[in-house]
Amino acid sequence: MFLFSRGVTLTGGPRASLSWAAQITDYVRAHSSLDLMAWTADFGHPLGTVVWNALADDQAGLAAAATELATQDAFLDLVEAGTALIAAPGEDDLVQLVHGSASGEPPAVGSVALVTTATMEVSRVADVMGWSVDMAQHVESLTGNPVTVWSSVYGVMGRMSWIDVFSDVATMEKSTDTINADAGYLERLTATGELFLPGTGHVGRYTRFA
Repeated sequence: MFLFSRGVTLTGGPRASLSWAAQITDYVRAHSSLDLMAWTADFGHPLGTVVWNALADDQAGLAAAATELATQDAFLDLVEAGTALIAAPGEDDLVQLVHGSASGEPPAVGSVALVTTATMEVSRVADVMGWSVDMAQHVESLTGNPVTVWSSVYGVMGRMSWIDVFSDVATMEKSTDTINADAGYLERLTATGELFLPGTGHVGRYTRFA
């Protein structure tokens, strides 16, 4: 299982930029096999950042969907209509599932996602994979909320991602408080200096709007 993401930073007021982003999302959902979702980056990214993502069984299917959209004039018209709203070139990302289940109902509009990333020391890949799954399972045992673990396919080699999705901010905050107060969680964090490159850890918070 793969998770495709495209992130852009939009300029201007949110009324125009988010409306355009929602139109693109709706069009892709209606005219391709991609169950596309759109998220605003609340923290951890430049203001105006929007991220679209969709699950794919394989890269061939993802490429076929992208090719299909690229032949549709209505889709290209929407893309061109938003060029004035994009502050800088966007970036595509593709990660592969390592642990957890990405099946089932997609997160509802209004859901909040925490995405933690870090880049491994590649000579410790086996240790990193084991640690990553153990940490996800430990957090799940504390909060009852599933955590998926992903590894990057392209871009920075060795980057790992942990994704935790909540129904709302209050639920997220309660979960975070529980985790940060747990001794087992804090002990596991002490091992990261040996497994991950210094300064590569990052946490972002996102809210689904379309």
